[in-house]
Amino acid sequence: MKIAALYARVSSAKQQLNENIASQIAAIEEYARQNDFQISPQHVYKDDGFSGARLDRPALDRLRDAVAQGEVEAVLILSPDRLARQFAYQYIVVEEFERAGCAVVFTSHNFGSSPADRMLQEMTGVFAEYERAMITERGRRGRLHHARQGQIWMKEGPYGYTYIPRTGACPGKLVINEAEAEIVRMIFRLLIDEQLSAYQISERLYEWGIRTRHGKERWGSGTLVNLMQNPVYTGLYHYNKRQHVPAKRRNMPGAGPTKKHNSSRVIRPKEEWIPIEVPAIIDQETWDQAREQLQRNKERAPRNNKKHDYLLKGLLVCGHCQLRMHGHAGDPVRRNRRYLCSHKESHHAGAKCLNRTVLADTIEELVWQAVSELLRNPQVLIEQYNQRQESGYGTPEQQEQQRLKRRLVKLEREGQRLIDAYQSGVIELDELRERRERIAEEYRRLDERLSSLEQQRQGQERQAALATTVEEFCRNINAALDNPSFETKQKILRLVVERVEFVEDQITIKHVIPISDVRLQRDQQSRNFTR
Repeated sequence: MKIAALYARVSSAKQQLNENIASQIAAIEEYARQNDFQISPQHVYKDDGFSGARLDRPALDRLRDAVAQGEVEAVLILSPDRLARQFAYQYIVVEEFERAGCAVVFTSHNFGSSPADRMLQEMTGVFAEYERAMITERGRRGRLHHARQGQIWMKEGPYGYTYIPRTGACPGKLVINEAEAEIVRMIFRLLIDEQLSAYQISERLYEWGIRTRHGKERWGSGTLVNLMQNPVYTGLYHYNKRQHVPAKRRNMPGAGPTKKHNSSRVIRPKEEWIPIEVPAIIDQETWDQAREQLQRNKERAPRNNKKHDYLLKGLLVCGHCQLRMHGHAGDPVRRNRRYLCSHKESHHAGAKCLNRTVLADTIEELVWQAVSELLRNPQVLIEQYNQRQESGYGTPEQQEQQRLKRRLVKLEREGQRLIDAYQSGVIELDELRERRERIAEEYRRLDERLSSLEQQRQGQERQAALATTVEEFCRNINAALDNPSFETKQKILRLVVERVEFVEDQITIKHVIPISDVRLQRDQQSRNFTR
C-alpha cells in the first residue's frame, strides 16, 4: 500500500457553499480505496477560495514541502485544473514532484506514463488554461455590459458608501452610509475651511476619537489624500478606470524577484472609463475648492528648500508659464538668493522659459510692503465683512452644529424604532442589543464633537468680546506687522495671499481677504504694481 497525499481546491465562496471541495475529497478517497493508496489525515491538503491562476497557495506550499522531504509516494488530485489553471504551472509542479520520486495521479482522468498519455495530460492542461481564460473574459465582458447599464460591481464601497450587491432582478448599487458620510464632509471642511494638511487632518481625527472603517485609531495620510481626490463623492463613479499589469522589477538592489502575477495597477485612457451616477455626498463647488487646496498644500510642503528660507515659497508663479518659481541659492559666497521658473533650466529645445530670474530679497521686500500696507488699511476688510454679514451665511462650525443636532435626533428616533420592532417581535433580543450598542457609540462620538464645537463657539465669543469691530480686528493684525520675524511674515502671507505672479518687471498679487477670525473668503480681484 502506497502512502499518498490528497489535494483539493476551490476558487470561489460559491463553490465552497455548494460543498464542491467535499465532493472532490470524497471522489479521491474512493479512488484511493480501490487502488491501494493510504491517505493519512495530516496529508489532506485543501485550498478553500484560492484561484488556480496562481501558485502561492498555503495548502499547496505545505504539500510541496512534504513531497520534497519524501513524506509521501504519490499525490492524488481530481483533475489537472484543480492543481492549476495554467498549463505552465501544472508542468512546473508535476515535474517538481516527479524529480522528488513522487507520482502525480489525476483520479478522474487516469493518465498513464506512455508518450501518448503524457501528451493527453498536457493537452488537458492546455484546455484547462483556455477554459480559465474564457471564464475570465466572459466575466469581464459581463461586468462592462452591466456598468454601461448603470450597474455597479465591487467588493466594498468607498468610505461613506455601503455597497448593496446584486440580488435577483435588483442591480448592485451604492447607497450613502450617513455616519461615514458625515465624517467625509468633516474631512473636506477641515481641508478647505481650516486649510489643514493630510497629516494634520489625521491628527485631528485621532484627537476626536474617529476611527477608520476597519477600526484603526489613526488614519493614514495617503488614505486621506486618496479620499479627498476621489470624485465619487460628487456623485460620479468611474468603472474600468484601472487595469492590472505585470509588476516591474524594482531597480533597488536586493528588492527581490519580479512578482509572477499581475500585481500593479495603472490608469486606463480616460475614454475607456465608464461613468456611473451615484448619490453625491458633497457638491461640485466643494470638490473644486478641495482640489485647489490640495494643490496648494503640495506646493507649500516644508519638505522642499530646507537649506534656505524663501518667504514666497509655494506662492510665486511665473507669469509666462503659469508654473511655480522655486528658490535658487545662487553663489554661496555672494549669497544672492533668486527665484526662477521651473522651465528656466529645461534642457529640451524650445521649452526653456524666457522669463528672467528675480532676486529673492528684492521681490520679497516688495510683496511684504504691499501686503502690510493693505492690512494697515481696514477699508477693504470692512466692505468684505459687511457683505458677508448681510448674506446671513453661518460659519462652518455653526453649520456643523446644526447637522450634528439633526443627526442626534435621528439616532434617538432609530433607537425608539428598534424598541418598537422588538416589542412587535420583528427582531430578536440579541439583534436589538447589538444595534442599540452601535447607535449608542455613534451618539457618544457625535455628542462629544458637538460639545467640542460648543466650546469653540464660547471661545470665539470671548474673543469677539475683546474685538467687537473690524477695526479692532485690523489693529490686532497690525500689531503683528511691527518688526515681524520671518516665520510671522510667512504665516501672514500664506493667510492673505493666494498667489504672486511675476513676469519681467511686473508683480501681480492675488489676495485672500480674511473676513473673520474663523473663516476666509477668496477675493478674485488682483492688485498690480510695477517694481
